Amino acid sequence: MMKGYAPSIRDIARHFKMTPRGAQQHLIALEKKGYIKRGKGPRTISLTDRKESVIVPVKGKIAAGQAIEMFEEIDEEIEVPLLMLRGYGEYFALKVQGDSMINAHIMDGDYVIMKKQYAAENNSIVAAVVEDKITLKRFILRDDHVELIPENELYKTIVCEPKKVRIIGKMVGLIRIIR
Repeated sequence: MMKGYAPSIRDIARHFKMTPRGAQQHLIALEKKGYIKRGKGPRTISLTDRKESVIVPVKGKIAAGQAIEMFEEIDEEIEVPLLMLRGYGEYFALKVQGDSMINAHIMDGDYVIMKKQYAAENNSIVAAVVEDKITLKRFILRDDHVELIPENELYKTIVCEPKKVRIIGKMVGLIRIIR
């Protein structure tokens, strides 16, 4: 591209010390991922304006320990890599407060990225509201009750009737800011 036009497949192969077929396969992969567009003729490769991240609102704090009152509002936003977001939907972040999820590598001060949804699959990590308090736990639905399981043996599993648990989101990612 330094010459004002796109490189040929042979140019790419020569530069990266690979076969033209190898270069072709890499271009196909880059196109599938949305990084480049290719036209019909030679030297028609162009970069796309693909966004690498999006801004997600931080809705508040969530307890990873004893449940806390519903969202302590935080006026923050956080940049999230697009790869972390799975498909369409509404996403938000919550700042973790506590250590009940440390064996799932979720630490105090981390931001958990949540997909807004009101149901969850067994074993997923969810933001759940029980008696107007919010907590981050692993979700298990049994025949007659729900278990909200901490990932730290110092904490007890919350067991309650399904109608007393309200799921507000499923965890899809985590961001840790190292200071």
